[in-house]
Formats: sequence, C-alpha cells, structure tokens
Amino acid sequence: MLSSLVDGAARLVPGYAGAAGRIIPAMSALYIFWTFGASGAISSAGQAMGREEGLDNNEPRKHINNLSGLPLRLRSAHYGLLENFPAFALAAALAQMLAPNNREIVNLLGFHVIAKLFVYYPMYLLDIPSPRSLAHLSANAAMINVCWRLAAGAA
Repeated sequence: MLSSLVDGAARLVPGYAGAAGRIIPAMSALYIFWTFGASGAISSAGQAMGREEGLDNNEPRKHINNLSGLPLRLRSAHYGLLENFPAFALAAALAQMLAPNNREIVNLLGFHVIAKLFVYYPMYLLDIPSPRSLAHLSANAAMINVCWRLAAGAA
C-alpha cells in the first residue's frame, strides 16, 4: 500500500512517467516545489494577513514576532518544512547515488514526503497537534532509517 501511495504522489509531478530510477527525483521535485514555492507563498500571505497594513515587502520579517493564530501557523508550517528539508535532501541524494531502485529506501523517502506534505503541513494549519507531531516524528525516523540502511550497504 505504501508503494502505491508513493507512486501516486510522484505522479503529481508533471512529466513524471514512472521511469525506473526516477522516483526519487520526482519525490524530491514535489517536496522542493511545496517547501520552497507553495508554502513560501502561503507563508507570505499569512504575514500579510497578520498586519492591518498588509505585508511590508521592504522588511518582510520585521513583524513576524507579532503574528498569532492562522498567520503564525502559516509561517510556522512553512518553516517546519524548511527545517526538515536538508535531512531529506541528503538522504535522497545518497539514495539516488547508492540505491535508486531499492524499494524499501524509496518507500521510506516517499513516506517522509507524504507525512510532511499531506499530514504534517495541513495539521499544522488546522492546529491539530497530535497527528502533526506523529507525522513529524515518523517522517524524521524515516530519514534516519534511510541513512542507516545506506550506511549498512543497502543497494
């Protein structure tokens, strides 16, 4: 079932056709788009919502300490993705080099992306802490698991 979810998530990337060895780049593209594109734009919108005057584009970070409620959650969810991206990027790069067709490795990487984008992020916005925390913890465990498996010689 996880393999089907991972394959389905990868197919959200325009042009991805399921070619062998390309699922890790597809999952990476999805994660990069959402982390640096979509959630960044949504975070900016939240910062604009958090001020009567709208977003101060000259000093956009000047007012972040005054955010609360949904505007703060929009920004915090975005930063939560940014904080976890380096571990994913390292694990994905190593996996693509060392084990691009290892389905367990691919599924762990895919699980991380699915947990962060489809559970963690929306639960953060909806202010539902338990599933958000579980998604965060399990997504990080998946990244640790990928690196341990690769270090142990998974190919």
